[in-house]
Amino acid sequence: MRKVCAFFASLFLAILPLFAQSGANSITFEGRVVNMQGIPIKDANVIGSKANAAVATNVDGLFSLKLPLDGDSVIVSKPGMSTFSIFITSHNQGVVVLGTDNCMWMSYREYVQKMEGTAKTYYEAGQKFFAGDSENAPDYMKAYACFRRSANMEHAQAAYQLGKMYDEGTGITQNYGAAISWYKKAIRCAEANTRLGVMYSEGIGVPQNNKTAAWYFQVAVEKGDSVVAYERLNQLLESGEVNQAELVDNNIYEVVEENAEFPGGDQECYTWLAKHVKYPAVAQEQGIQGRVIVEFVVNKDGSIVDVKVLRSPAPSLTQEAERVIKLMPKWKPAYQNNKAVRSRFKLPVIFRLS
Repeated sequence: MRKVCAFFASLFLAILPLFAQSGANSITFEGRVVNMQGIPIKDANVIGSKANAAVATNVDGLFSLKLPLDGDSVIVSKPGMSTFSIFITSHNQGVVVLGTDNCMWMSYREYVQKMEGTAKTYYEAGQKFFAGDSENAPDYMKAYACFRRSANMEHAQAAYQLGKMYDEGTGITQNYGAAISWYKKAIRCAEANTRLGVMYSEGIGVPQNNKTAAWYFQVAVEKGDSVVAYERLNQLLESGEVNQAELVDNNIYEVVEENAEFPGGDQECYTWLAKHVKYPAVAQEQGIQGRVIVEFVVNKDGSIVDVKVLRSPAPSLTQEAERVIKLMPKWKPAYQNNKAVRSRFKLPVIFRLS
């Protein structure tokens, strides 16, 4: 029988961090490429070596790339700047920062915190250009440019202002599709939810859908926009077209603003698993090793349900992976629009013999 190295000593039996679902055999790596000042970089190259896939960032520095489920080395480059490389397992969403001499990776949350002051400065400048003053007429193009730069640094209020400009055709060509897109990026703003509710209830730019409208109105009320949203929500409830039970969000989210996590984070997850994962004796005797891909749902209360194995080298490893995941303590749930939601994850558990 082959000797099994201790998990906590050698890390030969390991668990890779979490990533959101994107299909049976792939994950979607998506994010933004920016420079050291936080400004989005257009036409940066993002390449997945194993997947033999490549995309270029758009004008907002955004990209989306499908990669193999078991990870891939991704290279991000732009002529005249440093080249960034990362092996993607858990970090399926984030920001790549390129400079002339160095580069780095950060989560969206870190990026928002880092760019908060700069985003606020651009937003305030946009407000001034939009309003004008006693000496200058409103300059909507400059306002648009400032709002867009601020929104690209995840400033929700700036994204809302862009949505209004497209919605009302103020200074730019009216475009309801663009308005909806920016409103959804401003989903943390009560006003953006109210506007989305109106558009869905009246079929403006989207198919008319009162249930979706009611959901947006409810979020707006919860966030403090209690005049128009409250009245419109009550109208829909009183009409009987929507009932209160339908407004409970029991959807299982694949992508969320804030991911669910094990209490204490990834490192605590590794430590906990080190104490509980046991390499099946039958697999050791037969020399079986490999990766078990486990999928599960984290409920709003942090409990883990719907555990199932998508891929496994052997039944004994399947059983052990399922057993240990079901034993896990409650997690911190995922959050969307500042509310706990159900979310789905895939978890690769690696069994490896020395």
